[in-house]
Amino acid sequence: MQLSHSISNKPFIKVVVIVGLIILGFWIASFFPDLVLTLIISTLTAFILKPLVRFLEFRFGLKRWFSIAVVFLFIGGMAVFLLIEAIPLLISRIRLMYEQLKNFPFEAKLTLTAKEMSVHIPFVDPSTIGNKVHTFMQQLLDSLGETTGTVASYLVNLLIIPFITYFILAEGDFGLKKFVERIPNKYFEMSLNIMDKLQRELVSYLRGLILECSIVGGLSVIGFMIIGVPYAIFIGVLTGIANLVPYLGFIAGASIALIASLTQTGDFRMLVPIVILTAVVRLIDDLILQPLCFGKSLNMHPVAVVLTLIIGHQLMGVAGMIISIPVATILRVSAKETYWGLKHYTISA
Repeated sequence: MQLSHSISNKPFIKVVVIVGLIILGFWIASFFPDLVLTLIISTLTAFILKPLVRFLEFRFGLKRWFSIAVVFLFIGGMAVFLLIEAIPLLISRIRLMYEQLKNFPFEAKLTLTAKEMSVHIPFVDPSTIGNKVHTFMQQLLDSLGETTGTVASYLVNLLIIPFITYFILAEGDFGLKKFVERIPNKYFEMSLNIMDKLQRELVSYLRGLILECSIVGGLSVIGFMIIGVPYAIFIGVLTGIANLVPYLGFIAGASIALIASLTQTGDFRMLVPIVILTAVVRLIDDLILQPLCFGKSLNMHPVAVVLTLIIGHQLMGVAGMIISIPVATILRVSAKETYWGLKHYTISA
């Protein structure tokens, strides 16, 4: 009995149990990817709007619900105006691009390019490349169809995001206060320390991510305009948004830019400039933006980031890739701070 009691008090065992419970919670959540993605977007929206709500609440003495209503009316009005102005233009551009691409001879153009390359590179087989291109294009069209269907089905969930965002803004602080009140006294100080570290790291990560994506999107817009890619603003903005998932934004942006350039030039002459531009922006992101935006808050090796993204994608698809880094941060901080707290606060049971 004494041995069992001694083992149960070891910090390492308790850390393993806590981390296991967190992993179990996210594993259960992986069965509801649409719900998780909705909660992520709602939480991120609340995080972005919270400073403005607090400014109205404390600067002008408005009630919390009224401050939220004012912010919602302002942001909602701007969103409706932008949608009314932008959506028809966006739809017309996408429809035009689709019509131009529908009859574009991808295989013939790529096979011709391969034949030209084979003159200078002996081991390039044009017929083999043609077959691979055919397979690749078929897989790409299938994946685009699946993605379009997924996005269309998720549009219904967007309707409930404002409601969830409202309750997070209105009741989030009250709910956190109630949770803190129910923490046992012996774990109180340690729990507050863990929550403080988690909040600081996650807030720092989210702020850095938003800043990084904004700068990457801006650089992509400027770069695509300089090299003459059509729909440069649209593709650059998409690149910035896609950069919410590390490494995905640049691949998505370069692919869309190449496809768009084909509708203008009719050949692959823009391939090299797009690849160079993507590589330059990627280097700027790796060497300047990430250290500037994240500092030491990410604290993950690039290999660990890739493995985390793969696991997140396997469990929950795109939603899993978006939340995989924050989840890894939660696990790391929880394990580290729990272990430190159990050793230094001398909790006996």
